[in-house]
Amino acid sequence: MEIPTKHNEIGEEHCQDSSKENIGENEENDEYDTTVDTEWEMEYEASLESDYSSCESELVIEPQPSKEHLNDIPMHKYPFKLKQNEEGNILTVHNTIKCVSRDLRIRIAACCFNELSNRLVVIDRRGSIYIFDFVCKRYWRLDCTVLGTTLLVTSPRLHSEYIVGTKSGHVYTLNVEKSTLQQTKVGDSTIDEISFGNRLNSCSACNALIRLGPAAVLLNFTKLVLSHKLEFDQSKFTLKFASFLPKSDKFFTCYTNDTIHLWSSFNLETLYISQPIKARDRKKRLMQGDQSKIPEIALRAEYDEENQVEDDLAFTYDDQPFTDGKLLAYSFSPNGNKLLLSTVDGYLLMLSTASLDMENLFKLRDFILKQFVLMAQPKNRIIFGITAAGMAIMLDLLQTEYKLIVQRSNAVNINVSRDGKLLSVLSKSGEVNVWSICRLYNALHAQTKCISQVRAALKTPTAKLPCLVSGPMNQELQKLLKRERLEAMLAEFGCYPEKYRFIIWSTLLELPSNAAQFQALLKRGQPLVIKQRARNIKVKSDAQRRAVVKVWSCLAHWCKVFGHAEFMPDLIYPFVKHMTKNSMVVFELLVTLLLNHLELCFEFHPLPPCNYLAMCENVLQVHDKQLSKFYCAMDVQPKEYAWPLLTSGFAEVLEEQQWLVLWDNILTNPPYFIIFVVVAYNTMQRETILRLPEKSDVVYFFHEQMPIDVTKWLSRACKLMNNCESNVHPQRFMPPFAPIPKGVYPKFLKYPREWIEQQEQQSVELMKQQQEIDARLRKLELEDIKIKDRLHQGLKQEEHVRRLKEMEQLYQDTIQREEERIVSQRKILLTYQMEARQRKSQVLSKLRESEQRRMILEMEKDIDGLMRSVERERRRRNQEMLFAEDEIRNQEMELMVQRYTSCSLNSPLSVKYYEDVQKMRNESDKLKRNLKQMTLEQVELCREGRISLPNLSAIEDSILEIQQELTDILNSENSSQ
Repeated sequence: MEIPTKHNEIGEEHCQDSSKENIGENEENDEYDTTVDTEWEMEYEASLESDYSSCESELVIEPQPSKEHLNDIPMHKYPFKLKQNEEGNILTVHNTIKCVSRDLRIRIAACCFNELSNRLVVIDRRGSIYIFDFVCKRYWRLDCTVLGTTLLVTSPRLHSEYIVGTKSGHVYTLNVEKSTLQQTKVGDSTIDEISFGNRLNSCSACNALIRLGPAAVLLNFTKLVLSHKLEFDQSKFTLKFASFLPKSDKFFTCYTNDTIHLWSSFNLETLYISQPIKARDRKKRLMQGDQSKIPEIALRAEYDEENQVEDDLAFTYDDQPFTDGKLLAYSFSPNGNKLLLSTVDGYLLMLSTASLDMENLFKLRDFILKQFVLMAQPKNRIIFGITAAGMAIMLDLLQTEYKLIVQRSNAVNINVSRDGKLLSVLSKSGEVNVWSICRLYNALHAQTKCISQVRAALKTPTAKLPCLVSGPMNQELQKLLKRERLEAMLAEFGCYPEKYRFIIWSTLLELPSNAAQFQALLKRGQPLVIKQRARNIKVKSDAQRRAVVKVWSCLAHWCKVFGHAEFMPDLIYPFVKHMTKNSMVVFELLVTLLLNHLELCFEFHPLPPCNYLAMCENVLQVHDKQLSKFYCAMDVQPKEYAWPLLTSGFAEVLEEQQWLVLWDNILTNPPYFIIFVVVAYNTMQRETILRLPEKSDVVYFFHEQMPIDVTKWLSRACKLMNNCESNVHPQRFMPPFAPIPKGVYPKFLKYPREWIEQQEQQSVELMKQQQEIDARLRKLELEDIKIKDRLHQGLKQEEHVRRLKEMEQLYQDTIQREEERIVSQRKILLTYQMEARQRKSQVLSKLRESEQRRMILEMEKDIDGLMRSVERERRRRNQEMLFAEDEIRNQEMELMVQRYTSCSLNSPLSVKYYEDVQKMRNESDKLKRNLKQMTLEQVELCREGRISLPNLSAIEDSILEIQQELTDILNSENSSQ
């Protein structure tokens, strides 16, 4: 169904007061981009149920209220219109503040889609958080901020929850519905990765893995508590990647030595170890050098014809560092069964997460992927990635020749929604572009069908592509790049633009692009002398090494002397480094230099060119006599201070950009200008050279990089060339510049041809002699091998017979030992039987004794129980007696109180208490009789049970005390009367 087109909607916010201007100044210090006209620009394709008017309107984002009133004012949501883009770009978000004096771009730090793929969350560099709702077409800003955001991912627990990582090592849990933040500090470094395991609801499991540079931590996401801290910093390698496998409790780590470890989160033990780079190299070796079996992906075919000419000679080389290993980025398939890895040398590896074995291999011909995402549909074949040049692309792994460029530049980060329908691309300029993956896939599919139909119509084979480099240069471009314009450009800027530098070089040298002649030289292969000396070429990149050998071989076929010149690889490599894939251009450039600038350098090969170096010495003597005298005093010859600079093309003493600027000027000026460049380098470094104490230090000085101002150096070289005297000027001895003619490479004649031929003849003779010697040696070795085989067979037979005898003797000795062992075992058995009978009788006697002891113990147990029961009864009786005694005392006291109250105060106590005293005496006598009777009964019980008599003296003493108290009371009363 076709979706109607909508217009852009623009929101603007103006800074009216000084506080806003100050904010703008702070943002400028943070290096924000300030080149955008609008503040919020949103373009989105309308959903099927939406219908908006096509008129264009403006949206003003209202200023946010102060924090103290945020809780009282409801969150306001602003509408935005939606639009359809034919290319698939459905939304563009950027934030630009329009101040009074300038426009200030607030760059976006991170963004992501939610779990339902209906919202986009954006956080800018100021920490402001914006929500874009694609269903109700509204956006709003939260009242909380997060500063220093580096990472934003959705939380797997709640649809409205997000996880934010910062530069300071904090992890924030953001709830966009409640506008709340929870934080925990997991380290001091920048958070680079956050991944989750499959046990999210567990309160004790380590269900989140966070990588902070070379360290990683396992986090209990439910409690926000660190469970483990994983330190991987070692002397040889450090941690590079760490992530949970999707829908798994396993996580993997990758180190800077390109080793991958698969871990278990239960016990933190290693399950698998893999080395993908070694597996890739092993697979390439098994292919026996047939690289056509590896699927290849290239982006050059995507350029139009106008840009092809520019790209032919631009030859950008990504000098990626190899200190962190070759693995550059990774991505899992959505179901977690595939792991994709990209390398800095242009490969894409597909591994199985079950065993970490390599399943597929892809070659990236002219780009590398620094970030990519593998889509779930269709069939794990579509990849969205970002190249090292900042280009967002779409690749088809099943049909590698079809690809789509989503965004041509400035792409920094990509994010795909959960349902695989939306793609967000974060740009370096601080904006976010949202694309419809469905439209991108349809565009790729349409491109595939279109190319297939064109090829079918034209009957063009798909495997063979035209060589863009070998074709002639665009005629209109040649007319524009005239020498006068180029010289004026060089005089004004000091160098040529980097993008068009090699096109300009080709124009200045008038390179003919003799493709047929160059192919003829290539077909001749490598000369024998090149094969022998190519082993000593020390270049890290295999592609560059092959390119150096290819160009050197062509030069050796063109002229034999260049194959014997040992310094040729040093002269070729700087040019090959910047034009690795264009060997023909490098070859023709070097041929032009050798025919014009360095023609006199091979007259006395293999000796240094005395005539050429003498010109350098003459110019130096005229313009710097002090340095010339110093060289004479130190016995330093021109072959030691001029020849090393020429043989390496000045690459040994300069950095890469300085070298390019220098050769911009050398190729623009006459051929003899290079001599003045050599002399100018010596004069520029004269203060350092004059302070060198020894000759060896002076010689080594011209083989190392020293700080130098290239602009001043070239200015001095031009001054020397213009002011040089005619009698020593190299112009007298060097012919004017002559380019290579079209269709032929002219012969190089100024070299000792007879000596080269003699050397080649001697080399051939020596080779033949060496072959004869090798043949004789092989023959002698074969005879020696045969003699050794015969001797070995005899010794082997003799050894076999001896071993048989030893085996028979061994068997006999073994049988005899077994018989003796059986006899001794029988004796031991009889002894054991006798000892067993004795132990049996001892056991029976011990059993009887044990039974008797058991019976005695039972009897003692019964007696103890009876004694305990008697003791308990005695204690109970004693307690009853104590209770009775206490009751008697209480009754006596009550009687005394009653008598005291009933009797008059004047009556004597003896009269008042006479009756009570009598009753107490009667009761006392009765108590004594009861006590005596109880005592007698107790004595009889004790005699029967053999229990000691209880101590009743205490009770009798208490009774006597009571009687004594009563007597004292009566006596005191009588005395008072």
